[in-house]
Amino acid sequence: MQAERPSVKFLGLGQGLAVGAFAGFCLLWARWQAVSPGVSKISGDFVSFWTAGQLALAGHATDAYREPPHMALQLALHGDPGWGYLAFFYPPFFLLLCSSFALIGYFPALVLWLVSTCAAYAAVMRALLGGRSAWVLLLGYPAVMVNAGFGQNGFLNAALLGAAALWLDRRPVWAGICLGCLAYKPQLGVIVPLALLAAGRWRSFASAALTVLALSVAATLVFGLDIWTAFFTNMADARRWMQVADPDYLAKWITVYGALRLHDVPLTTAYAAQAVVSLIAAFALTHVLWRANADGRAVGTAMAACAPFCAPFMLEYDLVILAVPMAWLLGEGLRDGFRRGECAALGAAYLAPALFKVTLFDNALKLTAVAAAAALFAAVLRRISEKS
Repeated sequence: MQAERPSVKFLGLGQGLAVGAFAGFCLLWARWQAVSPGVSKISGDFVSFWTAGQLALAGHATDAYREPPHMALQLALHGDPGWGYLAFFYPPFFLLLCSSFALIGYFPALVLWLVSTCAAYAAVMRALLGGRSAWVLLLGYPAVMVNAGFGQNGFLNAALLGAAALWLDRRPVWAGICLGCLAYKPQLGVIVPLALLAAGRWRSFASAALTVLALSVAATLVFGLDIWTAFFTNMADARRWMQVADPDYLAKWITVYGALRLHDVPLTTAYAAQAVVSLIAAFALTHVLWRANADGRAVGTAMAACAPFCAPFMLEYDLVILAVPMAWLLGEGLRDGFRRGECAALGAAYLAPALFKVTLFDNALKLTAVAAAAALFAAVLRRISEKS
């Protein structure tokens, strides 16, 4: 059953509001940076990336994974002990990218980071929507502002997943390269091999695997074998830290595990609940991809929609990746009409990052992000099943 297509006036109004919200945020961001006496906490997570790159350029790449030297460099940059330590939990090959940004000063690097990754995000969203003007709706997606406010990598993640979706059919090797690069954020890429195998995308699977191998070799050649020892030691520390994270930090997590730990649910119970959610999501994805003869855009979209459920550690800026399934589903609906419930799923996912900020009812509304992502995932899988 098809619902009516949204009117031109309704879409035009939404696009205008989205562009206005995005432009307004950009102006506010510039003002916040200008009035800050030093390094602003707005987009402050980038401090970790930039200082890790500085350490790598100085020949001390392993120190990016050690709190005392990494924190000392961060403190020298912003001069405020109240910031605390912004840890670096990324694989060594991400240091290659961080080092390139650390070649210039902190603020120019921050601007370049946000502008370049946001431009990639916007280009991919436009392509996913076939050049339709509706892509500008995703400029006003609240997760865009959240990611920029943290100075994080959500734009890059969405661009890689979206580009893979665009290229899986026409350029499977390039799609695999994009997915291989996503390994810098392992919790988002964990579902990728399983999904590619279920969909029979062997060339992309091989390309992704070779990309991860090539990146690992490159990082080893540049930084030495010791970088891996430092990384894996840091990962063990990160796992222990994740188990005892304080409520202020847990309030930023968008996972079932994070929500349960925020409300003092025992560790084993929270892990078990997250495992159940992850297994159900992975089974649903692989079942649909195995049975359906889905095109590349649908396969890539399904991976992006499934990713938020596949690891316990994801934060609110990671919601940017939901722009990929939103763009695909919006494009399908504009072309063929929206199925029952799809507009509601799109609206809920679009507003989820804003509702996540609401702390009423003892932070219970934070679960709306999980519920909205689940509704969007279900809508994507249903649409793929119908097309098979």
